[in-house]
Amino acid sequence: MLLKNSIYLFFSLFPLVIIIGNFTINLILILISISFILIKILNKNEFTINSKNFYLLVFFFISLVINLIFSNDITLSYPRVIKFFFVIFFILSFKYLLNNFNENQINYIYKVWSIFFLIIIFDLIFEYFSGKNIFGLISTMPGQRLASFTGGSTIAESESVIGYFFYGFVLFFLSVVSQILKNSKIDFIVAYILIIISLFIGERSNFIKVFIIVNLYLVLTNELSNKIKISFFLILILGLMTFVNFNQTYKVRYYNQIIKMFENKKGILFLNNSQYGAHYNVAKEIFLDNPIFGVGIKNFRVESASEKYDNLDHPKNNLRVSTHPHQIHYEFLSETGAFGYLCFLLFIILSLFYSFNDYLKSKNVFQLSGILFITTSILPLLPSGSFLSTYNSSIFWINYAVMMGYISTNKFK
Repeated sequence: MLLKNSIYLFFSLFPLVIIIGNFTINLILILISISFILIKILNKNEFTINSKNFYLLVFFFISLVINLIFSNDITLSYPRVIKFFFVIFFILSFKYLLNNFNENQINYIYKVWSIFFLIIIFDLIFEYFSGKNIFGLISTMPGQRLASFTGGSTIAESESVIGYFFYGFVLFFLSVVSQILKNSKIDFIVAYILIIISLFIGERSNFIKVFIIVNLYLVLTNELSNKIKISFFLILILGLMTFVNFNQTYKVRYYNQIIKMFENKKGILFLNNSQYGAHYNVAKEIFLDNPIFGVGIKNFRVESASEKYDNLDHPKNNLRVSTHPHQIHYEFLSETGAFGYLCFLLFIILSLFYSFNDYLKSKNVFQLSGILFITTSILPLLPSGSFLSTYNSSIFWINYAVMMGYISTNKFK
């Protein structure tokens, strides 16, 4: 009973765990996994609670282990592979909660997540007007990008990655609000306020993803007529354009650097003349040099600095070196090669197929939230964080756990 309640508590507080930092994330991840394993041993149950989920996770884990053998520097790669071993049981633990707690108790977890999310919203608004969050933390780009609790006492100490947290939990918050208010028109108003707040954060890639998933969520779940939905959407677009046009900082970041990309061939020109383009370009070259197994997980940071890439034909090639390529597809291609990339795609595509097929039967909005997040996380071209890094992966896997956890959980249908 103690172990089961501990898992429940850890999942309830998981957004707070993410905000506190990487050490806390890894600690809670391990504690949840160990608690789950002990429960299964003590109860003498099998591990394959959900065979589809379990086998998919094991398949992906084996692919990472195989890639580990061919890593240029295994000391960089193995910690992330080992951590994914615990991720497997972390994901299965959420399924265990769904099987062993009633719907009201599970919904309480989402409500606690929503409280943390609401605190983030108020903190972002406070920072937007004051320049600092409620604890005095500042962003890496004051006036252009908000950081909330991921900021630092100085610019050098700030990470400013609150946009990914916002993107990762926005639909869970919206689902809770929808259940409480039960008013379709208010749902649209709340949803569009969330999109506007996401714009304020200043993380362009995450804003685009929030814009996509929130609108898809509204289309799939809201029962208003198409005429009203289109009217709401047009009002949103008009409002965003008006705000961006009258704010010079956001006009540069969202109009000059994003909208103009879609004019003629300017998207290609942007990649050819940006630091992101330099990351993508060297990642492509690393893949071509190591097409089967790549250079190894977390090895891009070393390989991208290699002298053999000093003379690549790219105007920003001097800025190519980074911890990761800032795009999930380039990351897997360069670090795990065709083998790892195809295994990853198979793992994700099958996971989405099984979960969406289940959603069509259950219409569970929390499962849909996870599905939309995972789907947009693998969009090509848009910049992204390192997939297997602690902060990013924690948000990805909690969404994946929700997405897959409801499969064959009949009491929630």
